[in-house]
Amino acid sequence: MENKKVLIIHNILWSHYKAKVFSELYKLCTKNNYGFLVIQIALNEKGRKKLGDIDLCIHQYPYKLLFESSMEDISKIRGIYKITKEIYTYKPDLIVLPGYSHLLYWVALFIEKFILRGRVVISIDSTEYDNPKQYYKEHAKKLFIRFCDYAFCYGTKSKEYVVKLGMSPEKVIIRFQATDNQTIENVYNGYKSERDYLISKNGFKKYNFIYVGRLSKEKNVETLIKAFRLLKDSIIESKDWGLILVGDGERKEYLINLVKDLNARDVFFVGGKSWKEVPIYYALSDVFVLPSISEPWGLVVNEAMVCELPVIVSYRAGAAYDLVREGENGFVFDPFNEQDLLEKMSFFVKNPDKIKEMGKCSKKIIAEYTPENAAYQMFKGICGILNKGLDSHVK
Repeated sequence: MENKKVLIIHNILWSHYKAKVFSELYKLCTKNNYGFLVIQIALNEKGRKKLGDIDLCIHQYPYKLLFESSMEDISKIRGIYKITKEIYTYKPDLIVLPGYSHLLYWVALFIEKFILRGRVVISIDSTEYDNPKQYYKEHAKKLFIRFCDYAFCYGTKSKEYVVKLGMSPEKVIIRFQATDNQTIENVYNGYKSERDYLISKNGFKKYNFIYVGRLSKEKNVETLIKAFRLLKDSIIESKDWGLILVGDGERKEYLINLVKDLNARDVFFVGGKSWKEVPIYYALSDVFVLPSISEPWGLVVNEAMVCELPVIVSYRAGAAYDLVREGENGFVFDPFNEQDLLEKMSFFVKNPDKIKEMGKCSKKIIAEYTPENAAYQMFKGICGILNKGLDSHVK
């Protein structure tokens, strides 16, 4: 019998964390005699260009890159032609699509479902809280979901949303959102012993809150800055605390001016860093904060937890529901409420002895969120779909 073939369509080659998962998935597919190919549509997105170059060496799986440009610069006509050609050439038995937000995903859905008569799986990280909902877009999503056979979801809130859009709960497979834990941990451990020296060299404080991500509107960094300023003005112990902001984006100048206008002390903008540099700053920090008002998951939460940090996470981030254990490794807060964030941050300022204990809890929780486990969950789902639930074939 001819081997079954799996095709994954992905948006950008830049995604280092997906590269690790795809590499592990390729190993499983090869071991179990499945064909495997990834179509990477573009090199990057414009908003991510300052987050580091593409590391090609981590892409240890077969892939084809359609366009050596940003996603935003792709011609619709050329995109349709290229993706159609690749799907017809490969003729997959199952195709995994990265969502419903791009025309090319709809083209791929139509070809696989109605012409090649294969199985279609949507990989989705969106949640009910992700971006303002518009009536016509929600109906378009429901139509897309109706023609998908199964869904891979990143976490509890993602599953709730895809079921609301019409997918049967029994056809939803929850899989881990994973980073390259080992590389992150290695970098972190390499700099942890130099913490005091590097804090002094950079002019940071003894203790530090840290934010990592784009400086864009949906990340809501201004609420973090305002809460931190209130913290510095209201708690005497906060004199030993700083706020490190790692990232770049269109709101950078606005945020710098906000810090000046508020006369907020000890706020440090360090700019955008590559993913392999970010653990250096985790090593110089004590508590991670993600204040987003729109965040499908929040992989920076994974990274911070790998680096043994307690986390304070917005309830709008998918990771809050699967990775944060209230009072054990951190707290969930309302990103529209500065006082709520202030209270959560104040806990660590008043109880610095809890930081290490809660950080160890973070490390324990995140230990199973590895690329290997994410790939295994994904492959087990693929195997079950193609073999009508007989996932005993997984080796």
